[in-house]
Amino acid sequence: MTLDVQERPRANRRASDKDPGIAANSSFLAVSAGVVGVMSYACTLLMATKLDTADYTMFAAAAMILGVVGIVANALVPLPLSHVVAVHPAGSEERRNGVAFSVFVSCLTGLAAAAISGSVTLALADPGLAAVVALAAFVIFMANAPAGWLQGELRFTWYALATVGEVLLRLIFSVVVIAMAWGAGGAVFGFVVGCLAPLVVPWSFYRDLRWRPRVLLEKWRWAETSDIASVLGVVSVLVGVDVVVVGFLDGGSADAAGFQALATIAKGPVYVAAGTALVAFPLLRTPGAKAGEVLGAAFASFGQLAVVAFAIIATAPPLMAGFIVPQKYHGSLGLLPWLAASGLGYAVLMVLSTVLLAVRAYRRCQIGLACASVLVVGGLWVGWQVNAVTGMAVGSAVGAVVAGGVLALLARPVLIAAHPGRGAGPFLVLAGALIVALAVAAPVQPLVWLALATVSGLMVLAHQRGLLPHRNDFKIRRRRHVGGRLAGTRAGGSRRRGFNRGGDRHSHGDHSPWPPNARRMERQL
Repeated sequence: MTLDVQERPRANRRASDKDPGIAANSSFLAVSAGVVGVMSYACTLLMATKLDTADYTMFAAAAMILGVVGIVANALVPLPLSHVVAVHPAGSEERRNGVAFSVFVSCLTGLAAAAISGSVTLALADPGLAAVVALAAFVIFMANAPAGWLQGELRFTWYALATVGEVLLRLIFSVVVIAMAWGAGGAVFGFVVGCLAPLVVPWSFYRDLRWRPRVLLEKWRWAETSDIASVLGVVSVLVGVDVVVVGFLDGGSADAAGFQALATIAKGPVYVAAGTALVAFPLLRTPGAKAGEVLGAAFASFGQLAVVAFAIIATAPPLMAGFIVPQKYHGSLGLLPWLAASGLGYAVLMVLSTVLLAVRAYRRCQIGLACASVLVVGGLWVGWQVNAVTGMAVGSAVGAVVAGGVLALLARPVLIAAHPGRGAGPFLVLAGALIVALAVAAPVQPLVWLALATVSGLMVLAHQRGLLPHRNDFKIRRRRHVGGRLAGTRAGGSRRRGFNRGGDRHSHGDHSPWPPNARRMERQL
């Protein structure tokens, strides 16, 4: 299996530009995703407490519809644009074509989403609320093009601040809605206000924006967008299918509501996976980056953060979990270890599918997700037949973990490229020791558990940020231009860097918008 990686043709590249560390940015994005989750939960809790029952019912239904819109928008727009931005320099024709295509796609699909979501809402609520939902759906799509541009520019700090700012604006607006008694329509309008934050990006994004409708006729752009969107759409559905299915099968019961509340918390490893995926995808598509180092750093960062998140969630004592989960759902706390295991499985699916997308292994990725769909849905169905809601928690865990293992087998060439043998043994020993220590301390001494969980979490974050004396995070080193030629390369031009050692070396320019060996790479993978 081989992968072409060329130098990114930057125009007037600043000497101060530095390549970010995988671990530092993954941990930062994971923490920001956690902050977003907490603030979103605060928004929902505020509306549930302050709105009357009828308004909150309408708000919850509208929020669910807009959540689906957000999933589709995130799958359709950002990653294809991040590839174009990562490969082509600012002001280049191809980058401007890519930005124009992403904005056109955002507009067209946003209009379609507005029509569909508004029509669905109109069947449930009054025309005013339906109009606000339609506007929010359109704006959600429009806010995704700047997000893809930031990812391609590797400006992850700005991206994280934009996502946090989006929810913070919505939270502040929610307080205004409660104070002014604007009801469900005002609460939903908070989604529109929040989407103003992602539109605040460096002016260079708007300099790359041009009116070029002809790009919509280029079939290869639609092909890549549909490949990426279909994969991410399936992953998003798998991550949330357990919450939807349990509500459908046992809606209204305390057991189902407890399952849903705990499942949302137990998906902590998915936040880690999202951060790793956002960093790894543009770096793997960036010419000049060493793919083996990117993969090694990405998997190391994900493993450290995901294992600690899983260990803390799975072993949380009822005394501690009770502070987060409402009293009426405490009877479901025994499901938490199983739901944490399913969250870890979903996180593995997300990371591996994104990496396979980044190296254009579409076929393997699609086969793996097809198997995952059968395993996850089958696990939920069997679990429900055996023991209702409790059985669904166990079935979800088994299905998600086995699905992650199947996708790992299909992605074996990528995993080998990351040299997993380096440090894997000590890491597994430490991870096992941490899980055992937390599991033993939780029922006996909750305060000791809290101390261990806090110290382990802070140490991993400090390690990821490079604050500890020893690090195993690779820096992504791109070769620099020297006298118009790449430093360290031969006169023949850029070298091919393969995942396999000693692979064939060839070269080609990066001027074509569609890499000529993309399909051959997929066949080799």
